[in-house]
Amino acid sequence: MGPTDIIEETLPNAGEADRLLEQLLTFPPEDPYPLFARVREIAPIYRRPGGVWTLARYEDIAVALRDPRFIRDWRDMARRQFGEDVDLDRPLITNRRWNFSQINPPEYMRKRSVYGKFLTPAAVGKLRPQLEQSANELLDAGAERGQIEMVAEFSYGMTLTLICGILGFPPPEGGAAQFLEWFRAFGDSFQPIVTDEILEEADAAILKLNDLMGDQLAKMRENPGDNLISKLIAAEYDGAPLPDEEIISNAILLFGASVGTTADLISNTIVCLLQNPDQWALLTKDPEGLAKGAVDESLRYDTSVTVNVPSRLATEDVEIAGVTIPAGDVVVPLFAAGNRDPKVFDNPDTFDITRKGLPSLSFGGGPHVCPGQHLARSQAEIAVRILATRYPNARLVDSNPERRTTAQQRGSGALHVQLA
Repeated sequence: MGPTDIIEETLPNAGEADRLLEQLLTFPPEDPYPLFARVREIAPIYRRPGGVWTLARYEDIAVALRDPRFIRDWRDMARRQFGEDVDLDRPLITNRRWNFSQINPPEYMRKRSVYGKFLTPAAVGKLRPQLEQSANELLDAGAERGQIEMVAEFSYGMTLTLICGILGFPPPEGGAAQFLEWFRAFGDSFQPIVTDEILEEADAAILKLNDLMGDQLAKMRENPGDNLISKLIAAEYDGAPLPDEEIISNAILLFGASVGTTADLISNTIVCLLQNPDQWALLTKDPEGLAKGAVDESLRYDTSVTVNVPSRLATEDVEIAGVTIPAGDVVVPLFAAGNRDPKVFDNPDTFDITRKGLPSLSFGGGPHVCPGQHLARSQAEIAVRILATRYPNARLVDSNPERRTTAQQRGSGALHVQLA
């Protein structure tokens, strides 16, 4: 079956599929899951204008993530976003060019080994005491008021303190707020559908982040320490030191993913637990044994990464479930749809922290599986374990807190929790 066949096969619902995907990939509703479910039902493999294919079933997504014929290609992404006459030297694209997540095996695996050794389970395990101390201190501050705000105050507080320590510079004086605007502007540029305004804001944000990271890099060249940036300065690749541009680009990547996406994972897990009192009760009875299951289920049920971007480019014709993706087209996995696929998960719309079976898709798969997954999991597990241990009677101040949903990420706005 070729690309024309799939469109003809779904023609009765093509208009509906187009409308649903346009909404999901631009301005999704606060609860996007009914839309993702409908897309999975009527258009599980669907070709949109420009040779962009969305994948909505678990198995199809898993196959695409593992298939080496689908690659990352920053040039293709730039042309799709900016047009054929794109300026490859504009700040946003220069940053992507140096980003190790944008290259492919075998070079990718060699580059990943340079950065990934700081994110292994063993390396993350050494950080657990620091993470536990941070979580307890943040909860102590909230305990004085009997209430804590779980996004900016707790989740961002944990993740910002940790990644600044890993990279080797002190947390910003103004807290996370001044950085979040820049990182969100940069992150928005990876959305499946972007506007000129989004891209211009991302360029401006990258220039500010480059200045920030460049200043820190210069300081660490003069006074190296036991931190990631200093180790990258001293590292060699193919017998040569890493270029400053590469270190800065990947420091921005690690900072943004470690602060924003992980904070969303923590707050999403807390929302899921406190909105499902039976599951919260289970966790409070065995925080040590069930914290991991709670985070795993949150990753599946209400992932912080709803759509996997950057898209993956087909280097040759690739068949998925009888459908041919032509060479030169790209696939965009819809993680939020695949994570609730009823063919893979029993009662997929139920939050169950004792669930067994296949893992969620939320950290990706194949060679480009998220290198920071162990760090993200560890932070979230420690956060919910300590919260459940210290405050088993915790509850949401607002039973339906504001959710923040973009075309690729999902988190919470303000999330106030009564601790006692």
